[in-house]
Amino acid sequence: MKFNAVTALLALCVAALVVTLVIMGGRNNKEERKNIEIVVHRGANHLAPENTIESTIAALDNGAAWIELDVRHSKDSVLFNLHDETLDRTTNGSGLLQEALSTEVDTLDAGLWFAPQFRGAHVPRISEMLDFLQGKARVFFDVKRGAPLMPLIQMVREKGFADKSFFWFADPKMLEAFVKAAPEMKVKVNANSVERLREWMEVCTPAYVEVEPQEITHDFRNFCHDHGILIMAAIQNGTAEMYRLAIAAEPDLVNIDQPELFNKVLSEMKP
Repeated sequence: MKFNAVTALLALCVAALVVTLVIMGGRNNKEERKNIEIVVHRGANHLAPENTIESTIAALDNGAAWIELDVRHSKDSVLFNLHDETLDRTTNGSGLLQEALSTEVDTLDAGLWFAPQFRGAHVPRISEMLDFLQGKARVFFDVKRGAPLMPLIQMVREKGFADKSFFWFADPKMLEAFVKAAPEMKVKVNANSVERLREWMEVCTPAYVEVEPQEITHDFRNFCHDHGILIMAAIQNGTAEMYRLAIAAEPDLVNIDQPELFNKVLSEMKP
């Protein structure tokens, strides 16, 4: 009888422990979802003109932890936050940015094309963006082909963003040069598989990897986290359904255009 009583008591304890672990596991999953960091692609560009101070403010107001800066240079080698090679689409100017003087770029209107209330918004210099973001957010630098590396590296160090940023290069040669010149700074790579990520690890030490949400498998996640690599889900031009898919994949960060929509979807998925 004593044996049966002890056995029953042990069984109850085990059952209680299992229930507790399940509940805590559920809580941890919800907590992980809450902790997904928002990276804004060109600022909150559905609320304000892309790559401006105005779209950055809108992104911060909607919980962005990271602001993407597109790094390009003018004819006189001043670094600007502009996505396109040309000025035509998002300003009242025309032609290649790299063929325009910085003083000319400073006078351009980068807001009226989006909506009348943004008349007067300008193309911000990278130095201006970093000054504005001090104490507000960290920075994801998308460094475009041909942008001068050493002035950028020096600026990032001087402004105190060396440990508050990461970098991506479409040009592998620029990545190589950057890793040599700024070994203390973090880089992102794009990879949809462990195999591709291993290839990148022969070139650099990735701190972040950008990947389509549907490619974030259990094995991919485990490999990344075992190697200290944070996962950023790529969801540019995303829909609510795409955001749901990304949240369910449990990335560390999301790279999005609409933080306002992402937050709405996230709140709907909370218990």
